[in-house]
Amino acid sequence: MPNWYPSWTQCSLPANFRPAPYGGVAAIAIIGLVMGGGWIALTLGASIAPGVALALAVLCIAGIMFCTWWLNVRLICLGGDRSAIGAIYHLEPPAPTDNPYTAFDNISDLDTDYSFNLLLYQFAPKHQLPSSFVSNQWSAGAFSQLGADWPSLPPLVPAVPFAEVSDQVNQILPQQSMASLGLGFGGQGAESPDNVVLPGGSNQHFLMHCEIEGPGMHDLLVLLQVMLGVFIAAIFVWAIPVVGPILSWILIILALLALLIGAPAITHDGPSPPNEGFGGTFNPYDPTKNPKDPVDIAYVFGRWVYDSLHASPPEESNELHPVHYMIKMCPSVTQGDLGNGIWPPGLGEVQLKYDAQFAVINSPPTPQIQAEPQNRWTVHPLLDGCLAGGGYPEPPPPGPLIV
Repeated sequence: MPNWYPSWTQCSLPANFRPAPYGGVAAIAIIGLVMGGGWIALTLGASIAPGVALALAVLCIAGIMFCTWWLNVRLICLGGDRSAIGAIYHLEPPAPTDNPYTAFDNISDLDTDYSFNLLLYQFAPKHQLPSSFVSNQWSAGAFSQLGADWPSLPPLVPAVPFAEVSDQVNQILPQQSMASLGLGFGGQGAESPDNVVLPGGSNQHFLMHCEIEGPGMHDLLVLLQVMLGVFIAAIFVWAIPVVGPILSWILIILALLALLIGAPAITHDGPSPPNEGFGGTFNPYDPTKNPKDPVDIAYVFGRWVYDSLHASPPEESNELHPVHYMIKMCPSVTQGDLGNGIWPPGLGEVQLKYDAQFAVINSPPTPQIQAEPQNRWTVHPLLDGCLAGGGYPEPPPPGPLIV
């Protein structure tokens, strides 16, 4: 396994997908409040702390239920790992905050993924899917019809054969494997001034959404699990004579303080990809910059999924999420050339070479081969004797000494 970027999510098969459990979370929360209030009422107010702890414990269970869905069900598997090659078009970094209210005001603020859109190779920012396709994109024959119409679609699309771009175009389109789920598909929109809808066009541009995962929602899940344990402990310690009620309130207050301090801290726990091997920082495309400024081209490799929660604004779309790895490629292109869809030649061939190498890395025999003694040396085998098979031939004797 290579030095992948860290990841905390799983994707669900289309048959196992279920929508966000808003109703279930709300029902559990209401039940918790009723149970806590009922406890206090039944004891005539003599045991307030256990009632409060019970209500808060059940609220934690509701939060754990949502975080578990977010991490393990929200993303729908589309068919393993895929690659994309293009220019970083739009950056969406996490938004850290020190304000507890801000952290809870929008649950997505606790999602610390670093997101960006990738403008696919051979496309310009202004290129967009035709409205005739978008209005029918979930039908079984939509993709083949797009291919048949492709030669007549410029200037909505580049004047290149559909066979050259069909694989990468298919990756950003609705997949028949999940058509029966009844979900939406808004695709990825461009930024101004590239977002002008051309005649016969749409708001769906040739952009692949990518996310380098941060641990934010996983951190929240762990925090809620710890708080649940503390609230349960607060219920039981209340029964200790004399000091029990005091200990119970102390535990409740400590857990709530952990939430108030922990939530803003979570927003600062962003993604931490390795610093080596991917080329360092990237210069993204920005139509407001000097046309001669460089734009770096990236090879991105990650898990191909559909994100069911990108619904407001309507940008449900396919993604590479998580990004396993990304590499800066040479040469770069200028802002002006990219704006006109002019790319360096040969990038498609380079992508195929990288794909072949990652296929070897991910093949089942690779870990066994890497574990062989002859492949784990720290001193060269000619020196430490760690030889495979029949060994290496003896080095030739040195030549004559010339003075």
